[in-house]
Amino acid sequence: MQDNYEKIKIALPQNLLELIDRDAESFDFFKKDKSVNRSGFVNALLVAYFDAFRQKEAEERAHLLALAKKSSLSEKDSSLFIDSIIAEGYKGYVKKANYSASLSFRPTKESIYIISHIESNLLKGSTLSDYFRRMLFAYGSLPQFRREAIVFKDVYKKASKAIEDKKQVYVYTANNAGQRKPISPYGFAVVAEETYNYLLYKEGCDCRSFRLSKIKDIIELDSPAVFDEVDQDVFRRLAEYGPQYSYSRHPFETEIVLTEKGQSLFKKLYVYRPKVERIEDNHYFFRCSLDQLEQYFRRFGAECQVIKPERLRQRLITYYKKAYQSLITNNLQGQ
Repeated sequence: MQDNYEKIKIALPQNLLELIDRDAESFDFFKKDKSVNRSGFVNALLVAYFDAFRQKEAEERAHLLALAKKSSLSEKDSSLFIDSIIAEGYKGYVKKANYSASLSFRPTKESIYIISHIESNLLKGSTLSDYFRRMLFAYGSLPQFRREAIVFKDVYKKASKAIEDKKQVYVYTANNAGQRKPISPYGFAVVAEETYNYLLYKEGCDCRSFRLSKIKDIIELDSPAVFDEVDQDVFRRLAEYGPQYSYSRHPFETEIVLTEKGQSLFKKLYVYRPKVERIEDNHYFFRCSLDQLEQYFRRFGAECQVIKPERLRQRLITYYKKAYQSLITNNLQGQ
């Protein structure tokens, strides 16, 4: 059956095609030669998003039918009219938008039966390309963390079930296929920039996180997942300050002094900016991860001074020393 379909081609705006390619890269869809596997990603998206998108269109259609019943149109004419609205609406958008890009993909054995069902039952006067274009527009309108949850729907559901059942799980990633340990899943958190979903979990005494798109599979176990008050406090901080970083079991305060230029930089550099607990003059106080603070304040140079803790101060000193030595070495080699 798969051989009955040639590549399916879809005309798209350039920015939507770029979004699809970014997601494919961010969600680790690569070919053996390390190039982005656009076709593999689109097929995976089709399989994962089809049910939700079909329901979304059915609900929209039902809503339009309810409105049409108030008109003088017959039920049959109303149905035909709504089908034409859905089809022509996207065709009209094609004329308005600059559809300078195109996407093509070949169906896989996982997607072929869905495509056959769409072609036989859901087109209603539109083409297969029109249907997929509507799906991609709907997908692209969502924030990235929701798009990630769609693509990795099966893993998300398995993790959510284990969390609800309060059970431990085995988590399989590309790096731990042969070395797995039971972990206790606690919940999901999203970074402040709404980019990625993180599964919060406890392994031994450590509270950590997995990025959803890095998880290949989850197996629920019979053993219970148990958390104490300290665990719950760490997870609260993970969710509040940034689940992509590591946190100690006992919080500590960080104090950083910013120059006038440093304060201006802090206002401008908002991506992954650490949450401030309080400000006293030019003294900024934090209770978030040292990893986050180090990565963020590396860009400030002489415009910031770490008062405490000493560990963070030494980390930044080491970073600047290495950067200086690298510059000196490169300059000498260039002479």
